[in-house]
Amino acid sequence: MPSVTTQGIVLRFANYREHDRMLTILSPDYGRIDALSRGCRRPKSPLLPVSELFVSGEFVLYQSHDHFILTSCSLADSFYPLRLEPYRLTCASYMAALCQAAVQPGQESHGLYALLLKGLYYLTYNADADALETTSAFLLLFAIECGYRPRLSCCAHCRRPLDVTSGGCFDIEAGGLCCPDCSSRATLPVTPAQIDWMKETILNGLTVRPRGDGSTLFDLLRRYVESRLDTVIKPSHLLQG
Repeated sequence: MPSVTTQGIVLRFANYREHDRMLTILSPDYGRIDALSRGCRRPKSPLLPVSELFVSGEFVLYQSHDHFILTSCSLADSFYPLRLEPYRLTCASYMAALCQAAVQPGQESHGLYALLLKGLYYLTYNADADALETTSAFLLLFAIECGYRPRLSCCAHCRRPLDVTSGGCFDIEAGGLCCPDCSSRATLPVTPAQIDWMKETILNGLTVRPRGDGSTLFDLLRRYVESRLDTVIKPSHLLQG
């Protein structure tokens, strides 16, 4: 397979040598691709505009042994307005860093790719979408895509059905809400509105949301996801729930 053509989103770049960059690309078909963008930092290089963070498009890559070299890209969107909104830029960077931590080379990632693309669109182009609310919803849906769907209808410990009309307690380690008999363990309180928000997000996916109960769940969902990834994503400390 000397040449690969795939849709992708640039999750990260690092300057390399004098004129090159190393790109980390999220591909729906091939997962994480680490590719060299050779000479992109030279004046008037056609590869520079497509070797930036968040760029999405159709990438053409040459494969030599286990290395990829970017040869061209049909740019779909650079999400440039994010650069003018520092807080939204931080939220987008956090989303990209989560994907980079989760996706593996050669692993199909259609769900994560679609989720990240939608998150970037909302953060960039929809002023009605609250940035932290959108990031919180992204975290919850990201957890599900990665196989970490939280239990919201039955106790994460004893599996008994839950009555959440008065709220509940979320156990990060166990992976969901707990019944009163099991809530003496390390748990965090959540309100009925927050539980409804999580259920609605799981049902409806990533939608435009003004600030509401989801934004206050950011820290809980951040801790939940990062515990599953067994890593701390650096941009998260700049976001507040």
